[in-house]
Amino acid sequence: MILEYFNSVDDHTLDFASRQNSDQLGKKIGINGRDVFNDYLNIDIAIFSISEYRHDKSIKKVFNADKDFRKKLYSLYFGNWNKKIYDFGCLLDGNQVSDTEFAIEKIIQFFVKNQIFVVTIGGSQNITTNLYSSLKTILNSINLVTVDNKLDFTKNNNIEESYLSKIILDDQNRLNQFSNIGFQKHLTSMDEIELINKMKFESLNLGKIKSDINEAEPVLRDSNIVSFDIKSIKSGDINNAHQYPNGLTSYEFCSLSRFSGSGLKSKIVSFFENWDFSIMNSLLAEAVWYVIDGFNSRFDENPEEDSKDFVYYHIEVDNYKFKFYKSLITKRWWVEFINDELISIEKDIISCTENDYYSCKNSIISERILTRLKNKIT
Repeated sequence: MILEYFNSVDDHTLDFASRQNSDQLGKKIGINGRDVFNDYLNIDIAIFSISEYRHDKSIKKVFNADKDFRKKLYSLYFGNWNKKIYDFGCLLDGNQVSDTEFAIEKIIQFFVKNQIFVVTIGGSQNITTNLYSSLKTILNSINLVTVDNKLDFTKNNNIEESYLSKIILDDQNRLNQFSNIGFQKHLTSMDEIELINKMKFESLNLGKIKSDINEAEPVLRDSNIVSFDIKSIKSGDINNAHQYPNGLTSYEFCSLSRFSGSGLKSKIVSFFENWDFSIMNSLLAEAVWYVIDGFNSRFDENPEEDSKDFVYYHIEVDNYKFKFYKSLITKRWWVEFINDELISIEKDIISCTENDYYSCKNSIISERILTRLKNKIT
């Protein structure tokens, strides 16, 4: 039984939930320890917390979600949602880190196979490797997005030690696309930036996000896993909880959270590297709220199938032909590269923004389109 992997929510937190009014999450969602979980078919979203931080013994972090986080979450008001949400409580730590990792992979596989969207809070970002491994048995290709102030390809100057490097160097690699949102150039080595370019991965540094946060929406729209690092938030917005003065604002963090929930391909959204800190828990609770709000707003549309709901724009730049699709319903954009003689594998349509369209209209192929289509051009 899936509940065997979890500690139920403690009595004090359950008592707090019971004191909320009928419109707050504490009363509107299912909670392990109070509400019986006996039918996964009635669950749309699974939430659980993780307290595993033993990957790096030099870092001392403690996270007990029942202490503060859940109270912050349960006190928020339920949106205009029609989704069933269940809080499974805190994942039990295994005797060894490997035991916890095994449990996470089994749990994620169970949820995803049963069409349940997963939101996790807490734990080391190294667990991203296990999220990826869990989807390898389900998806033929995986799109991974990290929201992080660093690219995390190296650790102590050893590429083989970082969790992202383990994913990239996996012998049975299923990684289709890796993207980073929010990295800061002064915290990133040139070797890492060159690796991003060499691997044809997409990255949006902090400056690009500050200029227009909507540039991140297509990246998150296509993601299967979104891994947030709390250090991506500027320290001033979380009461100087860490040493990085620059970063995302709390508003931008919540906006990205909503984008991550609204993408139809998204299976898992996880928030890592936090600890018991009041303002941090408040922001994480709001971020989870926006993930749920994004999930509730999901709209299934296909540019190739729903022709009446799209308008099309054909543009040619330097003899390269593009077909842009704009949804009349959601106002989202896609682009197709239609130079058949230059494509060595099957064509597809990629997500983009209105800015990408206007760039092409002005005879400039945007960096997004170049990056995403390089591996299609012989």
